[in-house]
Formats: sequence, structure tokens, C-alpha cells
Amino acid sequence: MKKHADGIEDSTSLEVVSRISGVEDFTGHPPSTTTTTSAAFVAGDLHDLSAEVVDLLYTQAFSGAEMTEVDICEAFANVLLRHWSLCGIIVHLRGDDEQITESFIYTQARCDEAKSRRIGALLAASVGRTHAEQLIWLSEENKASALNSTKVIGEAKDSEHAEVRAALEEAGFRAGVGVPIRARSKLVGVLVAFSSEAERLRIALRGVRFIAAPIVIAIGNARRAHAMNQQRRHIEQLVEELQQRGAALEEANLELQRVGRYRSLFLARMSHELRTPLTSILGFAEILLEQEDLTDVQRRFCDRIQSSGKQLHASLNQLVDLSRLEAGHAELFLHEFSLREMLRESCAAVGRLAQKQDIKIECCTAPELATIVSDEGKLRQVVYNFFAHAIGRSPVGSRVRVRAEPAPSGRFSITVIDDGDPLGDSSHLFDPVDLDANEHGTNMNELGLIIAHRLIGVLGGTVTLETDAPRGLTVRLEFPMCPTE
Repeated sequence: MKKHADGIEDSTSLEVVSRISGVEDFTGHPPSTTTTTSAAFVAGDLHDLSAEVVDLLYTQAFSGAEMTEVDICEAFANVLLRHWSLCGIIVHLRGDDEQITESFIYTQARCDEAKSRRIGALLAASVGRTHAEQLIWLSEENKASALNSTKVIGEAKDSEHAEVRAALEEAGFRAGVGVPIRARSKLVGVLVAFSSEAERLRIALRGVRFIAAPIVIAIGNARRAHAMNQQRRHIEQLVEELQQRGAALEEANLELQRVGRYRSLFLARMSHELRTPLTSILGFAEILLEQEDLTDVQRRFCDRIQSSGKQLHASLNQLVDLSRLEAGHAELFLHEFSLREMLRESCAAVGRLAQKQDIKIECCTAPELATIVSDEGKLRQVVYNFFAHAIGRSPVGSRVRVRAEPAPSGRFSITVIDDGDPLGDSSHLFDPVDLDANEHGTNMNELGLIIAHRLIGVLGGTVTLETDAPRGLTVRLEFPMCPTE
């Protein structure tokens, strides 16, 4: 046995016909005394055969077991063999290459399989050329008996089928038939049967013709079931891979949570351990600066100690703030306060930085913006960081403009405009700094912007960057007048 290439249409959409014109009953032509056959078929009754075919199709559809094409051909061949002991049955089917090739072969043990294959190939080729049933008889008496009982389409002439006759005679057979299998009027296969007794094949001929159509239906069902089973197995494999990846992601998420807890613990410990000595350093530096008998060099050193200490203190606060924001521990403390006064104090807070670079800060608040309800500490931190960023970008002797005004839908805006160089790519302004890629490392302004951007989201605000002008950057911050907790 061997499997064939796919080429049969799905059986649910097939109108399968095995056509033979003018077929009459075999009544009046009893088998020879040497032939064993079913009396029901001698009388022309196909009821028993039809019941077995229906049983086969039902078993295929509802048994749950996947049947291969070879299994199907073997099952139908066994149906024929239970009623007629034929010497051989071969099924040829059309493949994807449109060639009709052997799909299944059964021969009795005493038969030469190679010679039987040659007979099957010759009869299948003849049916493929003529698209009609081909009958070959070596017994003139049985041939005449068959012709008296039926009109056979495409019956072989001696001159046209000498090769088939020679192959039958060489193998010891007396008759052979090739029955076309059609689906939607298209030839999709050939059912070949042969016997050492011509009378036996003549009696079995009607059953062979009847079996041809259900074979292609069952094979179509098998191919569809195989495709569905393949798809089901593929889906099961995808589900299994998805579950494995889900488990891996869950494990990675637990690892990230554990790392996050360790980082928060480290920052808390580090902040405590560093702030305690840092407070002492800043305190003693302030005491020393209050002394009048310090030399200029000593006072300069004390100023540097105090400035560096304050910078380190600010960095520690920013790291702790960022850690809390990433952990989702930020809380809003809402109260009513004056926006004008908050902006004035924020401008004063960055005044020393602006004075060092000879930058003038212009702050203008709309009169209708009196008081707002928000978290003053977080809003002040956001404003301070953007003010410091604008000052750091601006050239010496320039100015930074700040404007606060009402916005639609119960909101207000704070606009910060500087005269620095245009940004190359503003989309990465709030991305965490890659210390390996940045040869200068991170600075307070960069870390402050990251924290400020996170705080804007906590306050329910938005930030818009505009770099359309030849120089400078315009940052527009927008917040609700009264954010919801």
C-alpha cells in the first residue's frame, strides 16, 4: 500500500457521480457453478452493499478515530471482497500535480503484485484518456454474456488494448475493469478490479461501479478531518506555548517586584544613612561660614562644602521621590493656595541660578487666576524643575518667560519659554538617562525633568513641547483647577 498526493475536493461540497449509461440488472445471467457470490447481488439488489457503505461512512464520521486514505481504500476493498473473491483491487486518485497515480492496492497472495500494478496502471491510463469505463475480457463467451446484459461505455477494442490484454494474460487473469470516479463531472480517480474468472468479475461489476462514488466521499472526509486535526494540534501547541510564556512572564514579574522592593529598601537605607552625616556636614559648614575670622581661602572652601552638600541633599531627595513614583506610592495632599504667590516664590528659588548666568526671569500671571486647589508641594516641584531646565538651556544674558493663564474645561496652563538651542528630538526629553551612553553622566536637571514628568501625570496634567521657532523651546504645562483624588 502507499499513500497518494492530495487532490480530491472536500466531500461536503462534492456531487459525486460514477456514471455508466444504460446499465441493466444482471437478472437472467446467473454465475457459473465455480463462482461464489452473494445471491442478493445476483438478483440486482444493492441494498446490502448500500447498508455496508453507509455503515462505513457513519463509522468514519462519528467514531472519533482518524482514518487515513489507505485505511478507507482498504475498508471499501474489504466490502467488495466479502461479496466477491476478486484477485485484485487497485484505487488510483488524481494528485496535486493533476496526475492519476496509485493510492491503494490489494492482491491475493497467489497473485504477482508487480504484474497487478502494471494492469492497474494501464487501465487507469486508458480511463484517463477516454474518461469512460474500460472493460477487458479474455473469454469471448463471458464477454458476449456481459454485452448482452449491459451496454458498456468505452469498451476496449482488441487493437486499442492489446497491451492490457497481454498484461492480463501474463498475470493469469481473464478479465479486468477500470471504473471512473467523478466529482462534479471531473475525473478524480479510477477504481480497477480484475479476476482470474471473467464470470466472477461480470457479476461483481455492478457492485464495483456502486463502490466507486462513496470512496471519493470518504477520502474527502478523511482529508478534511486530517486538516482539522492538524489545525487543532497546532492550536493546542500555540496554547501550550502561550501558557509557558505566561508562566515565564509571571515569574519575571515576580522577580521584578522583588528587585523593586530591594531597590526601595536600598534607597530608604541609603537616604537615611547619607542624610544623617550630610545634615551634620551642612550644619557645621553653616556654622563655619558665620565665623568672621575666616580667611578668603577658608571661606571659599566652606562655600564649596555647603554647595556640594546641598546638591547631594537635593539628589537624594530626587532619588527617593522617583522611587516612590515608580512604586506608585505618590499621594495627593490637596488644599487651596495662591497660584500667583507660588509662581513668584518658585522664580525666587531659581533666582540665584539665573543670576549666575545673567538670565532674567519674566513671570506674568493672569488676574483671573487667583487661587487653585492642588497639591502645592508637587506642583511647586514640577515648576521648579522646568524653570531650572529653561535657565540651564538659555545662553548668557538672555531671558526666560513664564506665563500663567486660564485654559478651557476648568483648567489652567503655565508656559515656560527659553532662548536656548532647538531640541533635536523632543520625544526623548523625559526618557531615563542611559549612564553608559552619556559620557557626562546624568545631572540634576535631567533627573528633575523625569520626576517632574511623572508628577504631571499624578496631578492629572499634560505637557506639550514646541520647537517651531528658530531658537528656543516652549513648554506648556496644563493642570486642572481642582484635580480629583
